[in-house]
Amino acid sequence: MRALCLVLMLIPTVVVLTEGQAKQVLNIFPGDTVQVAVTGLNATDTITVNLKAVSEQPANPPVSPDSQLPATTNLCSSDVEPISVEGPSKNGFSFGIQPDICAGLYKLTASRQLTNNASANGQITETPDNNVNISSAQYLRVKEKLPVVTGISPKALFRDERAVLVFLGPSSLKADADYSVRFADLALPKCGKESTDPPQNGESCFQQEKRASDDGQIEFSLKGGRVQKEFSGKQSVSLVHSGAESSAQEVNFVDASRSTPRNYALGITAALVILIYLLLSAGHKVLQPKSGREAFLLTALVLDEETQTYSLSKCQFYARTLAAILGYVFFAVARSVVQGNATFPDIPGGLPAILLFSAGTSVVATGITSSKGSKGAGQVHPTLADFLTNGGVVAPERLQFVVWTVVGIFTFLTIVFKSDPLTLSDLPNIPSGFLQLMGISSAGYLAGKLVRKPGPVVKILSVANVTPVGVNLPNQYLPEGGTAVRPPVLTLNLKGENLDPKANIRVDGQPLRGDMFWIKGGTPDPKSGFCSELNVSLNDAAAYVEGTHTLTVVNNDAQAADVIFPIDAMTIDSVQVPAGAPAPQPDVVVIGKNFVTGTTAEWRDDTGGVVPNFNAVSFQSATSLAVDRPPGAQPGSSFTITLISPVQLKASKKL
Repeated sequence: MRALCLVLMLIPTVVVLTEGQAKQVLNIFPGDTVQVAVTGLNATDTITVNLKAVSEQPANPPVSPDSQLPATTNLCSSDVEPISVEGPSKNGFSFGIQPDICAGLYKLTASRQLTNNASANGQITETPDNNVNISSAQYLRVKEKLPVVTGISPKALFRDERAVLVFLGPSSLKADADYSVRFADLALPKCGKESTDPPQNGESCFQQEKRASDDGQIEFSLKGGRVQKEFSGKQSVSLVHSGAESSAQEVNFVDASRSTPRNYALGITAALVILIYLLLSAGHKVLQPKSGREAFLLTALVLDEETQTYSLSKCQFYARTLAAILGYVFFAVARSVVQGNATFPDIPGGLPAILLFSAGTSVVATGITSSKGSKGAGQVHPTLADFLTNGGVVAPERLQFVVWTVVGIFTFLTIVFKSDPLTLSDLPNIPSGFLQLMGISSAGYLAGKLVRKPGPVVKILSVANVTPVGVNLPNQYLPEGGTAVRPPVLTLNLKGENLDPKANIRVDGQPLRGDMFWIKGGTPDPKSGFCSELNVSLNDAAAYVEGTHTLTVVNNDAQAADVIFPIDAMTIDSVQVPAGAPAPQPDVVVIGKNFVTGTTAEWRDDTGGVVPNFNAVSFQSATSLAVDRPPGAQPGSSFTITLISPVQLKASKKL
């Protein structure tokens, strides 16, 4: 029993030794070093190695099943020049294979020169002896050396880009050598001998770009109208030289352009804006500001109806929402169309923070405005300056809020649009430090709204009275405090919010002295000191009763509100005079706007004097009047006609 166990333990060892002895074919590459095992050598022997090309399988080669020799294995038939080896060891020697050796099967033999140390004259003599017994492999199979490829460029080929692949490697990768390209499932054919040869029948093919100066870079042009569709998705690509195939490199063939995610993002966002416009326009929703100017969609969306100014809280909410939409659509299209991941992408981590700040700031700002009151209305028409000002006064906290909002949105979208759609796995995450800055900026903006006083807002303006020269000013409009009255006096009635009874007044941008105006009106609110209605009277108002002008009410904190007066000014567009009509002089027809019944006329000749008895006016419509014409009032003359409304507002035109 003990003997049987010993036999069973020795059997595997014997098999391994036998198998090792049977492997007499050594696979090598050009430039390798071969170790040869022999016995009975001296360190002073000189070895000569011979490699003979073998074109047929030897009669009795000692081979193992995994190294069978084919009938013909050599790529060339010439033998290798003998190789001399000096200084072998007792049990073997080594030699190098030439880098330019042909691939194939070689018979390995070796001879040596024996060294005789004893000689008659004391000199060393050598005796030839070819009986070198090689105990290691006696056949060498030289394989074609694999092309060394360390990378490939580009990693992705998009539909709108030139289909060029460049294999990268060491300088041993000779650009002027003959290479081909192979996909995992298909070896592409060559397009033709010349680079200008077109693909056959539109089939996919390759053309190597020969550039002898670019060793280490092997460039191929992929041609054919179906390249992107045939190889859509991730593909393994190898460089092939003389049948030897390099390590596989991964290339993604994308049947879309690199700009597809960006185009989708911009297009879908634009479509959403148009949809919102159509929804707001349906049912005749008003997108017109009270100032009467034509309003575009964005103007209407960000307009504060109370003050007729652009609302910063609304604008930042829309801007951040659009930035979030652009980023998400870009991300979704990159994942589905470019990367081929046909799943509904989850909301990336960067979007909730953007929406949180935008929605939170807008809601809190609306609440503060409702409780504290509106900011000053500022200029008559909304301008971009409204984002930075309160009633025409620059507010530092608003400036800071605008700057950080613009910086945040610009940085976010820049990173998104600069991202590689092939590798994008998430939207850029907003760093905690930047979130803190955004929070501080939003808090400062809201604190400014909370601390600042509300500003003046004029909602309704009307011309209460015009007192011409020689007429006494009605008692209700008389000034207090001894201000002298200098007719004509124009009194305007203002109704709105946060009107300061001690305000300063500007007309057409020019500040008025204290003796040029006075303010009377309603009872101030005990808490705020502001009124909801005021009468503003202007001294020496002859220049203000004709045409349109801008009145500016400036509260003590410098917040202001502009308003145009009169709201519907009477204007003359043309005066139609009948030519060559005999006396008595026929009426002239005055064409204009905002004519009312009770309007009278006044004619002045070329000397500036008033022509009496020609002030009768026949009202025809709000745009047409018939007026008596004095003799000589012809086109081209120096006569001037002045229309005077029942409230003494005027409009003039020279013939």
